[in-house]
This record gives sequence, C-alpha cells and structure tokens, in this order.
Amino acid sequence: MDATEYEKLKNKLSSLFEYNKDAILYLDKKGNILDANPAFIAISGFEKSKIVDCHFQQFIINEPGEEEHANLSLDELYFLDRRFRLIAEGNVTVSCLMRLNPIKEDDCLVGYFLIMKSMVELDKIAERYLDSELNYRIIAENIQDVLILMNKNLNYLYVSPSSKEIFGFDYTDFHDREPFFNIHPDYIEELTNNFTAAIEKDETFDMKLQALHTERGWIWAEVKGNPVYDREGHFLHMLLVARDISKEKQQEDHLKYFAYHDMLTGLPNRRMFSDHLDTAISMLSKKHSPFILMLLDIDNFKQINDSYGHEIGDKVIIEFGNRLKQVIEEQGLVARLGGDEFVILVSGTADKGYVKNIAQQINEAVKEPIVIQHTKLEITTSIGVVFMEEPSLTAAQALRYADEALYKGKSLGKNTFNIYEKK
Repeated sequence: MDATEYEKLKNKLSSLFEYNKDAILYLDKKGNILDANPAFIAISGFEKSKIVDCHFQQFIINEPGEEEHANLSLDELYFLDRRFRLIAEGNVTVSCLMRLNPIKEDDCLVGYFLIMKSMVELDKIAERYLDSELNYRIIAENIQDVLILMNKNLNYLYVSPSSKEIFGFDYTDFHDREPFFNIHPDYIEELTNNFTAAIEKDETFDMKLQALHTERGWIWAEVKGNPVYDREGHFLHMLLVARDISKEKQQEDHLKYFAYHDMLTGLPNRRMFSDHLDTAISMLSKKHSPFILMLLDIDNFKQINDSYGHEIGDKVIIEFGNRLKQVIEEQGLVARLGGDEFVILVSGTADKGYVKNIAQQINEAVKEPIVIQHTKLEITTSIGVVFMEEPSLTAAQALRYADEALYKGKSLGKNTFNIYEKK
C-alpha cells in the first residue's frame, strides 16, 4: 500500500479510526504497523513514532497457559475474538480480545485492521462476581461457623462477627493478637504445621483441637483450612472455618466410654479387660513381667434373682463391683465380664502372699450386709486365681485356667479362693 492509497483509505475511515474506543492498528500486508489510533496509544502507553514500521507480533504474546496455541498469524485471512496479551510500555502486559480484519480495495487485499478490546475491567468484574459467589456460598454454608482470613505471616486479616457467639471474642479482639492466641498450647505446633503445609502443597486441612471460650474455658472446636491463590498462583490468604463441636465431642466421648465400660456398674467391661490382658501377656513375653488373674462371681446369685427380682439383683451386682474396686483401688484393673462374673488383673507381681491378702480382704468386704429397699442381704464370693509367669500362655488359656480354679473352689465349699495348679 503506497502513501497515496493509505491516505485515501484513512480519510474514508478516519471517524471509525480516530474515535473508536477500541484500540486499532493499521497493518500493511506483511503485518508492519502503519498507524495506531488514540485508544491504542492510551492502552499501550507507547508514542506512535516508536511503533510505526514495527511488526505487530513484537507487541503480542499468548495468554498464560495458552502457549500451545498458534500465535497470531497473517496466514489466516482473519480471525474473530481471540485472547492475547498486548505488551505495553514498561513491558507490562494487558489482556485483550483481538480481531484481525482484512482491508480490501476492489477485492484486493491491501492491509489489516487489528482491533483490540481491553479485558482488564471485564476480568475484574468477572473475578469479583466469582469471588462474591464463592464468598456467598461459604457464608451460606457456614453461617453458624467462624470465618477467619490469615496471611502467610499468620496475621489476622478478617474475623467474622460470629466469633462473639461461638467463642465469646468480639471479632475486633483478634486484631494485633498473637497467631492462634485462643488455641490450646498442645495444638499450636500441629496447627501451624498444617497451615504451612497447606500453602506449600495447595491442600486443605481439617483438625480437631481445643480453643478458648471467654466464659466456658477450653472447648472442643474443628478447624478447616483452605488456601486461596490469585490467578497467577500467588498465595493470597488462608480461609479458616472454625466451629464449636463440644456437643459432638461429648457424644463421641460418651460412646467411647460405654464401648469400654459396663453400663450397669461403670467398671471396665470385657473389651477393656481383653485389651489389658493382651498388653499384660505381651509384657510377660517381652520383659518377663508376671501378672495375676483373679476370676470372681457371687455365690448363689441365681437365688437372689429368683427370690427378689432382677432389680434387686442388679443393685447387688453394682454394690459387689464397688466393693471390689474399693479393695483393689489403683493396684490393678477390676472389670465386669457379664452377669455376676468379674475379673481382677494385677500386673508386675506373682506374689502368693499378696494374693492371699487381697483375697481375704475381698471376702471380708463382700460379707458385709447389703441393704437394698429395706431388704438386708448377705452374700459371699468365690475366687479363682492364676499366676501368669509362663510367656507361652495365651489369653484364652489364662481365662480357662482361672475359670477352672474358680469352680474347683466352689466345689470345695464356696466363699473362698483357689489357686490354679497346672496338671
């Protein structure tokens, strides 16, 4: 295109060119820049004299992550609305939606219009919309939770007003505070490590810990962390969602307690006893640490149930367990296996004198009258004893030997104790 043709074309399109809000470059057939409109000068920051006669591809690059796409090329007759980045003054890039239109005179190609629409404001609006939608969803889902934003230096950026209701702290109390100031010291290191790892690995985390409530003291809370990044992958902040799980924890502890405790007496149950027995056998095998197993039941308990009913029978069982616990105290484990059958496990000894003394104390304690609903009852107990000193014995063998000792004692007159003797 010679100067005369260019001026003629420019005069025809001057209004479109000069006053268009979109940036426009005039290109010759080879892609060299002939002219730029004021909107391009404004968006790029270049003086017109610095870009005229330069090839347009000096100022165009692909969007990040789009490198595999073909570069803008004049091999195409035209293209519509493709995203590229304009390299502006100071090597700053501007995201643009670009369109390449051919210019023809009498059906002959004489050059191109490269039209560019800045996407900066539109992208900001879209990002704000997405962020607001995300924030709305988070708030809607966590309306009863505390939302906290922290930067990588563990400074509080934002705390939701719900902190007052959940933890007793006004949200303004968090500013200028030490990181995790209301977290129990036992959990701060783990929480900090989870925080750091989540940023490094772009992963969420979830942990249960104790947090301070201004009136209730230490309460159980669940904290979920979700790292947030900008479009370039730079960390912005950590979104922490904290909620009070005291009731759930109480229920969990309640269920765990009854998983290992007898519901009638509150003593350890068969499950807990089995765990302790396995541990004792392991210590016997590894460290030759002996232990004593004592199996007990209430003599003639069936007659009590038949004569007075199961309600009285249950109260007898409860009192029997209490008396066993009072004798043993912290010396060993007292557990109820079921019915009127109880077991005592004492670790670290196989002293027959000790066993004899304990058995006599139990018999004396049990013989004391029990008064239930104006009914005075006297009971006795029989005890089977096994000294566990052989590492080869199993839990099943230990219980069987204790059972044999118990019933041999009953056959000899009850209200006594009998030590298992290996056949």
